[in-house]
Amino acid sequence: MSLWALPLEEFRERTASRAPTPGGGSVAAVTGSLAAGLVVMAAEISRASADSEPLAALVADGRRLVAELAAHADADVAAFEGYMAALGLPRASDAEKAARKQAMARAAVAASEAPLAAAATMAEVLALAARAEPLVKPSVLSDVLAGADLIRGALPAALRNVDVNLPFVGDDETRRRLAERRDQLLRALR
Repeated sequence: MSLWALPLEEFRERTASRAPTPGGGSVAAVTGSLAAGLVVMAAEISRASADSEPLAALVADGRRLVAELAAHADADVAAFEGYMAALGLPRASDAEKAARKQAMARAAVAASEAPLAAAATMAEVLALAARAEPLVKPSVLSDVLAGADLIRGALPAALRNVDVNLPFVGDDETRRRLAERRDQLLRALR
């Protein structure tokens, strides 16, 4: 089931419960989607009184990013569930232990790639907000800035999942590649 099918109150209550999902990565992606929505809203309002090609392009790009971040939230939950499934594999024999270890390493890569993808989309939202600032009406600029502020919190929050999963990634080259991508995305905040 998609997180987006939950009523907002239920989403909040699940987040504050013992349930393992939604967790930090999916909540960060939901926050990112809502942040992108604020930028789109400001562009839509501004476009109502001054329809322009740059505002139309901003709206189209923003709607794409809203949808991508919504999908990233569900992908993060799926990646975590994959990791939990690998963790629950049998480990009575040496063969089972080896298969479990390999499954956990693959799941750790997936659980790192999901927040990296979400963070990359969040970096695009930051660029979108910068494009929006000079175009939107002054009365809705605060929404653009609020969206950017939320992204500046959500992006590193999503990347915390990479940090927690990297030690379980099986091979050094993949671990290095994932860490480099994480560092590159963190630099987008500067």
